[in-house]
Amino acid sequence: GAQYQNTWMYIIHEMEDAVADCRAGDLTANDKGVKAIDEAWVFWAGSLEGTEGTGNGVQMYALAEKRAANFATQDHGKAVVNRKVLDNINVMRSYLKTGLCNAAALTISTVVSQMTVPLIQGTIRYAYHGDSAVQSGDLKKGRAEGWAFLAAALPQINACDSGVAAMLRSNMEYGVANPMAAGYKAVVQQLQSVYTCLGFTCADVGGYLVDGASPDGLAACGGAPVSTFATVAGYALESDVSEHAKIDLDQRNMELKSDQFDWVGAKKAYAEGGNSAKSSSMRTLQGFSTATKDGQPKLAGQKYFDMYRTYWNSATYADDFVMQGLDKTGIFASASDSDAGDNKARAEIAN
Repeated sequence: GAQYQNTWMYIIHEMEDAVADCRAGDLTANDKGVKAIDEAWVFWAGSLEGTEGTGNGVQMYALAEKRAANFATQDHGKAVVNRKVLDNINVMRSYLKTGLCNAAALTISTVVSQMTVPLIQGTIRYAYHGDSAVQSGDLKKGRAEGWAFLAAALPQINACDSGVAAMLRSNMEYGVANPMAAGYKAVVQQLQSVYTCLGFTCADVGGYLVDGASPDGLAACGGAPVSTFATVAGYALESDVSEHAKIDLDQRNMELKSDQFDWVGAKKAYAEGGNSAKSSSMRTLQGFSTATKDGQPKLAGQKYFDMYRTYWNSATYADDFVMQGLDKTGIFASASDSDAGDNKARAEIAN
């Protein structure tokens, strides 16, 4: 409990304290004049890791290395969690040193999410090793470890879904009358249901390995709803956006037609689409620029859209730009249909 409860929470305190120091204008307003963000990292890693991080310590850094080996979440032999925590601590430090205190504060939740991953991995590992349906012998030690890991994450889980938290506790709290009554698969599926709320992904947690393979139900998000959708360019989808993805087919058609100087065909692909279906119509490239909601541009009020709209003095600035090429207007008003250079330039602007 000391590592996962006391020190774990105190690391978060040090990040919060670093932000408070930033807002007070003195990053060294701590005992012995140290920087709180430095304290956060050394409490995570400890003094035994050396300059490169050997994984031979006893703090959360070492735990993350152990669990990464159990769950195949390593990169070049090192825990991805530790890399992400370090990367974000460095981002925080950069913000703090440049006085971007609010930006530093926003980074804390990202760090905490990654700090929680080893706790979830430990919970899964010992849910399996504490289930008498698949294990034999004295299970007390494993069940105590499982409870130690779960207890350290339980308040966060409860904030996401109190029903999930209650189910997990009733199965894994040390000393309950019927431990792991629902079975490890049900416990793992309940855990997986709150990954998104906790701020990490199935890939962050990975799948628990026993003798090099994942037992039934322990593969990365095995059988959980979040794993039932496709992966696109390395991103694991959590909803069915297959029709949305097909917008690239309209883009491809538009490019093919405009490269052939078939402006009617190019405009049809742009304005009418035909590949990316919505509930009752087709999604179009043009619609990304011209869509409205309640009589206003759909994107109105969003920072970057308003920036661009103001600069170009048009809510349909993107469509205006494209249509110059397709309709031979604006900068192409005097272009010649028979001039290959003009046509190639129109294609570049339109596409």
